[in-house]
Amino acid sequence: MRKRILLAAWLLCSLMLPFWGQTESKKNPKLLIDGCFFMETPSELNGAKLKMAVLKSEDGRMMMLVTGVKLSEESKQYAVPLSEVKDADYWLEKANGNVKFMSMIIHTSKLAMKEGERIKPFSVQATDGTRWNDRNTLGRPLVLNFWYTGCGPCIREMPELNKWLDACPDVNYLAVTWNTPEQIQKIVERQGFRFHQVANDSALWKMFGVQQTPTTVVIDKQGVVRKLTIGTNQQKRDELLKTIRQLSAEK
Repeated sequence: MRKRILLAAWLLCSLMLPFWGQTESKKNPKLLIDGCFFMETPSELNGAKLKMAVLKSEDGRMMMLVTGVKLSEESKQYAVPLSEVKDADYWLEKANGNVKFMSMIIHTSKLAMKEGERIKPFSVQATDGTRWNDRNTLGRPLVLNFWYTGCGPCIREMPELNKWLDACPDVNYLAVTWNTPEQIQKIVERQGFRFHQVANDSALWKMFGVQQTPTTVVIDKQGVVRKLTIGTNQQKRDELLKTIRQLSAEK
């Protein structure tokens, strides 16, 4: 049981090391699923019953082999091309050898609100002094990104989320954390995170029952939740931006 917990922790946390921005000609992904290599965990792993094994190379590198999951063609589009994977043939051959697997289920936390529900009354203040509530956010889509300073994936996706402001400027973007303004200041400045920062929050956190970060919520112009996404990868970010674009275009 202890080994299973450690494997799950390594899959959900350690695999989210700073892969973005690799400058080497060959990449070093850490996930091998359905014959495809990934930098970030595909969406199909959420809530899936699967088998995992750790593959090791002679020079100490590791690869997580996951079986029991059938990837969609859409997810496969986010895989690292074999030609860009360092020692791809070596890892594929090792995956076909005598491998010891462990079975487990990757659990995803449930939120207190569902898509299609209207947000409840709230009032919060951003670090720049702006007051936001369920009334003055109407008329524009609202995006809530829940994060905290100990969440590596949250921090690493911030530059990607910044692009949303350029793609859809007529949207309200709030980054929500229970950390203090002082605790988040250096991270926000270093990442250039352009969302309005709502620190010391409990109201929005409790309203949505956030247990896992990052969690991103997209709300339409009438205050109805249209998309809830737990965790992050490029596929999820693309789906979120697609929803934001659609809501922004609605009359």
